[in-house]
Amino acid sequence: MMFYLVMSTLALLSSGHAMAYGGRHLSIGECPNITEKYDFEPIQYTGRWFELQRYPVYYERNEDCVNAVYTDLGNGYIEVYNWARVISGGYSNITGKAHLIAPGVLLVEFEGYPAGEYHVLDTDYEQFSCVYNFVQQGEVRVQDAWILSRTMVMQENTFSHAMQVFVDNGIDISIFDATYQGDDCPYPS
Repeated sequence: MMFYLVMSTLALLSSGHAMAYGGRHLSIGECPNITEKYDFEPIQYTGRWFELQRYPVYYERNEDCVNAVYTDLGNGYIEVYNWARVISGGYSNITGKAHLIAPGVLLVEFEGYPAGEYHVLDTDYEQFSCVYNFVQQGEVRVQDAWILSRTMVMQENTFSHAMQVFVDNGIDISIFDATYQGDDCPYPS
């Protein structure tokens, strides 16, 4: 999204160093060789998902109660409605659409923003989803990751499994931050 501006910052980075750029994880190195869910079914993925963990991303800065609702639009497209409470007051939301471009990979489009790939590493459709996004620009990688749940709280064994999915794909789990979800979250209907 801000990748061309990022390139001017690269002179500040040396091998092995990482920094948060605009709230995204930017580091020197190769993106991992990931394996998406080969039998991913977008229609089964529809419905509400609560964000439980995320890599820091600039567009979610100071947001909690983050959730997404996916709705089948037909013709292979899914509506993506993202909603969050802004900690300083008010709400943030955006609506876009997505479609499958490869097994386990959705191309997500929000008006006014570059399209982005949404790699579903694993999901059981009923409890958890492990999502990853990456861009490789020469030696620099920009990564985003999310753990999503159908409920505000995930069972420990399911959470451990979700974290292991990232580990098995060579993705650093130490970067994750918990996303607050609670009874005081005013989720839209």
